[in-house]
Amino acid sequence: MTPYYEQDGITIYHGDCLSVLPQFEQADHVITDPPYARDVYVRASANFTKVGSGTPARMGLKQQTHVGQTLAKLAAGDIGHIDDMLAGVAVEIARLAKRWVLVFSDAETTHRWKAELELAGMRYVRTGAWVKPDAMPQMSGDRPSVGFEPCTITHAQGPMRWNGGGRQAVWTYLIAKGHDRPDHPCPKPEALMLHLVSDFSDEGDTILDPFMGSGTTLVAAKRLGRKAIGIEREEKYCEIAAKRLAQGALPMEFSA
Repeated sequence: MTPYYEQDGITIYHGDCLSVLPQFEQADHVITDPPYARDVYVRASANFTKVGSGTPARMGLKQQTHVGQTLAKLAAGDIGHIDDMLAGVAVEIARLAKRWVLVFSDAETTHRWKAELELAGMRYVRTGAWVKPDAMPQMSGDRPSVGFEPCTITHAQGPMRWNGGGRQAVWTYLIAKGHDRPDHPCPKPEALMLHLVSDFSDEGDTILDPFMGSGTTLVAAKRLGRKAIGIEREEKYCEIAAKRLAQGALPMEFSA
């Protein structure tokens, strides 16, 4: 298995994670943001196209067009969806993780991640939340929008330890925008991933992200002195991640 990128303890593999994961032995932690259920993208795209004059005035035409195109790509499967592969992925990441597993998902799929990870031997701990103050509004205006993304938090059997003390499993960060946003339909903000990597891992640990996308988890790991392995099936995102890492993710100390 030849790495797509390998430098300074960070490795990228180009391929489908269900084919690549069985070739690994162990990692300290898994922190990942898989594609969500296809129905989420389809409903979001359909709701957007029905808005018409109901589109909030504060969204300009350029922003409306960008949002509409992004949702259409997601509905068409631009980054895939998790429906048919969730159980298989849960088995593999539970086999590999020595400590923490964090999986972002749509709210409607959290129960599946909890059930499948527990079935695979993990200990369910908590459902955390990334709160998004600037989340996209509900375009139709006839119901509330979703202002957070849940994160299923599990741990391998045995004693637990993290660096967050008694803090809540709630992280409030703005979505990635402007020059800070890599060319990906739904990247996580780097500040959020820095916080999670800092809270749930220690310097020198290895973090696995089987749905690497544009590589934000790997960038955060490098900046905080962790090792990381990323897997991504779309070569264009492997290239984006490799360039981000090669440009120099400078080491840093992070404190919430």
